[in-house]
Amino acid sequence: MIIRKANKFLMIFFSLCFLACSNYVWYSEFKDFKNGWPLSDPAIFSYSASSDFKGNIYISIRNDNYYPFSNIFLIASLLENGIEISNDTLEYKMADKSGKFLGKGFGSVKESLLFWKENITLTSNSKYSVVIKHAMRKNDSEFGMKTLPGIISVGINMIENKQNE
Repeated sequence: MIIRKANKFLMIFFSLCFLACSNYVWYSEFKDFKNGWPLSDPAIFSYSASSDFKGNIYISIRNDNYYPFSNIFLIASLLENGIEISNDTLEYKMADKSGKFLGKGFGSVKESLLFWKENITLTSNSKYSVVIKHAMRKNDSEFGMKTLPGIISVGINMIENKQNE
């Protein structure tokens, strides 16, 4: 019985190590907000690749207990050499049914890694930008919230999958 548990633990441990070693962060950047996320202040991330990239793009949201919703709506755009090549309206769950925030972190700050693009290819001869805006509004309101409380920072993470090579 003890041997089975030890073998199961070792199998899980080595699987996690393999997955951690087979993927790596190619690009990561955050934009911080002081008193919530202003609608007029999109998170913009610009970068030039030194080599071709094939992998996944994630959006990171860091929120605290002042975030008043259980979800978040985002508008995310990918631009290549200043030309929009992708524009998505996204909804992500931020809390469970009991109101407990999802994501990782200790204390009142949670970070959620939200999947956006899968197996995307970016070439080294182009300049790319990602623009992320929130699209939150209160019920019965036609207009978006001028400032989204409880959002501490927004980030972009590009994770290259080395298994593709």
